[in-house]
Amino acid sequence: MTQLEASHVMARLQAGQSLAQAELSHLNLDHSCLDGGDFSRAYLRRAQLRQASCRAIDLSHATLVLADLSDSDLSDAELSAAVLTQARLCRATLQGAVAKAAKVYEADLTQVNARQSCFDKADLRGIQATRSHFEGASLISAQLDESNCSRSTFANARLRDSSWSSAMLVGVSFAGAQLSQARLGQALLMGSNFSEADLLSCDLSEADLTGAVLIAAQLDWADLWNAVLMGANLRQASLYGTNCESANLSLANFSGADLREANFEKAQLNGACFDQAIVRGALFTDASGLTDEQKQWLRQQGALNLDR
Repeated sequence: MTQLEASHVMARLQAGQSLAQAELSHLNLDHSCLDGGDFSRAYLRRAQLRQASCRAIDLSHATLVLADLSDSDLSDAELSAAVLTQARLCRATLQGAVAKAAKVYEADLTQVNARQSCFDKADLRGIQATRSHFEGASLISAQLDESNCSRSTFANARLRDSSWSSAMLVGVSFAGAQLSQARLGQALLMGSNFSEADLLSCDLSEADLTGAVLIAAQLDWADLWNAVLMGANLRQASLYGTNCESANLSLANFSGADLREANFEKAQLNGACFDQAIVRGALFTDASGLTDEQKQWLRQQGALNLDR
């Protein structure tokens, strides 16, 4: 396949011609205007597209391994099934972009604007995406294991069945996000915000949610086994049938929360607040840290297996 020069690429674009399957590896297209171009299945390995305008570009199935798209504008771009392994996209605009099933393994997405984008079933494992914006984005069934998305926001994002195992998510906002059946085992979520988020049947086992805000979150049937929620705010949250076995819930605020049928076996509850919580059927087998007054009140409200 003949390697095209940058001037030939621009000439083809201006003539309205397709660059599908073109060999463009290592090409320098910095600052170029590639808006609306057809680069589907093109080879752009190590290509330089810094500060390029790529609005509504078609890069579906394209190979962009180690490409540099820093500060580029990929608004409304088509990136489905593209291979962006270890690519640089820091500060890029991806608003409205569609990257279904894209391979973005270990790419740099620091400070990207990916609002309203779609990364359904994408491989985002190991990405660096700190201080980035994914508000309203769709990452259904996406893989983000071992990623670093600290200080980013996924508010109101669709994240069902996504995977975040061992991810660094310190200070992330998931407010109003849909995280049902998501997997966040061993994730670091200190100071994160899950207010009004849907966490139904979510796996948070061994996750660190110290100081997290989960006000009015839906955590029914979630797994919090051995998780750390020290000082977490779960006011008005729903934890019906939730597994909190062996969790550290010291100083957690459960005021007004629905804790029916929840399992607090062997949980640490020093300083936890249960004011006006609904606890009927909740299990407290071998739980520690409760005061005698709390135990008495919990029994009166229908909680079970509280020691004398």
